[in-house]
Amino acid sequence: MKALIKEEIKKRILEFGFDLIGFTDTQIPDHIKKTYIYWIENNYFGDMNYMKQTMDKRLDINKVWKDVKSVIVVGKNYYKSIQYKNYKISIYALSKDYHKVIKKKLLKIFMELSKEFQFNFKIYVDTGPILEKVFAQKAGIGWQGKNSILINPKFGSYIFLGVILLDIYLEPDKPFIYDFCGKCNRCINACPTNAILDNRTIDANKCISYWTIEYKGDEIKIKFKDWIFGCDICQIVCPWNNKAIETDWEEFKITNVLNYSLEELLNLKENEYNELFKGMPIKRANYKRFKRNINHIINLQD
Repeated sequence: MKALIKEEIKKRILEFGFDLIGFTDTQIPDHIKKTYIYWIENNYFGDMNYMKQTMDKRLDINKVWKDVKSVIVVGKNYYKSIQYKNYKISIYALSKDYHKVIKKKLLKIFMELSKEFQFNFKIYVDTGPILEKVFAQKAGIGWQGKNSILINPKFGSYIFLGVILLDIYLEPDKPFIYDFCGKCNRCINACPTNAILDNRTIDANKCISYWTIEYKGDEIKIKFKDWIFGCDICQIVCPWNNKAIETDWEEFKITNVLNYSLEELLNLKENEYNELFKGMPIKRANYKRFKRNINHIINLQD
């Protein structure tokens, strides 16, 4: 029966248009725990205090949900080729909000499956205290690159992940045991702020994505060019993305934002900003911080 449930879940996930799926158990390897604790102890999380406050849950998924017995990880390619002007926005942000898009699709699938097979579930799409990339590697989806991002041999690193917790035990898949980064250090060498650490973690205090998305202060304290929301430099230079495949989900194909000049974006009124970025991840920065980011780039270009 359990084998049947697993095969049916896999079948429906792939039929729904997801590119990747894997199953694993709830355990987190000791070396991952040590790395995370080291990252916290050295204050590499910037002012994202929630990363420290939820550390116990991140290192023990049973503290997220005590009934969890299996973890499913799904992946969806979101890559699209971009022609930039005098500013850049991370590819993932040029789409409908992936949190909502993926969760809505997973809810539909698992509401049906849970009724058929009598199990309970919880869904997380980069929204809870879960080490998604760790479970993705354990589920056989890919390996964590030197830039900390999960890489799949077919789709590269432009992948959105979704995590489903089940209260039934399903046979785990084999973990992804290979490290295809090898001796390549392109991501490390290309990072203009030296944010990539040698243990496959990121120093948020130096990370462009952190400063343009997460940081809530009024003044950006590091120098960088072009990026007004997020940063894809370490992905752009990664050889595993040389043959990236264009996404086939319409929700992730938005590029109309790039029709605006930097000055036009700066001059947007708040209601115009809200309308232009409605339902998109870029709204996470909010109007004030979005303008802060643009001004930072303009000041450095002068």
